[in-house]
Amino acid sequence: MRNNVVSIAHQHAFYQILLITGGSGIHLIDNETHSVAKGDIFFLSPGQVHKWDFNESTQGFIINFTIDFFSPFLLNKDFIQLLPFFEYDSHYTKLNVFQQFSTIANIFDKITFEFQIKENCDSNLIRVYILELLLLLKKQINEENNFSYSQLQPTNLIKQYEHLIEKKFYELRFPKEYAKLLYVTPNYLNAICQKIKGQSAGEIIRNRILLESKRLLVNTNLSAGEIAYKLSFKDNSYFSRFFKKYVGVSPDEYRKS
Repeated sequence: MRNNVVSIAHQHAFYQILLITGGSGIHLIDNETHSVAKGDIFFLSPGQVHKWDFNESTQGFIINFTIDFFSPFLLNKDFIQLLPFFEYDSHYTKLNVFQQFSTIANIFDKITFEFQIKENCDSNLIRVYILELLLLLKKQINEENNFSYSQLQPTNLIKQYEHLIEKKFYELRFPKEYAKLLYVTPNYLNAICQKIKGQSAGEIIRNRILLESKRLLVNTNLSAGEIAYKLSFKDNSYFSRFFKKYVGVSPDEYRKS
């Protein structure tokens, strides 16, 4: 990664992992500001909007990859999307790995070295290194949360629910539609969402729609009416009332701000 990097807000069609090995700065992800320091690692999923402002001493590594990169390698095609730092509404956009910094940095070094070989680069070896990195970080999160078997089923249900929302929020708007796909009752789904996320099942859907609305307003030239159509609202006025009710300003006012 080059130093003295300032970027404009942008989004990717791939996953990104960013490790900071030195320096400082600011990293803005979906309107949340994160400070940057040695040992910080950031995770970005496709579609997330981010920008950074790093000082001249900031250094680190960036890994970009797509789901397709692992398709021939993993039996579970949803493995990457269900990791805690890549799932929708993740609380682990940023993780500090200072205590195992040398181990993590060494994996990035091995990936960099293998990639630089070029003619003799082993893609499967790079896949193994990235998976090693992801599993070590997942283990850190589990240990920090005192993960227990009794938490597994409800937590997995929430992950599956958020994964379905990510795939279908353009067309499905009601918890009962998702509950049917998950083979649970709407009441049970709502109770688990309240217990684990502190939000109702409907709020989780709504927040995903609002996030997409904000992304489209900030990062595209689509009109509010076109965004309303894209997000399957019955008309522009309904979309505008919905947006203003939960954001506090109209779509046009939000875009101008």
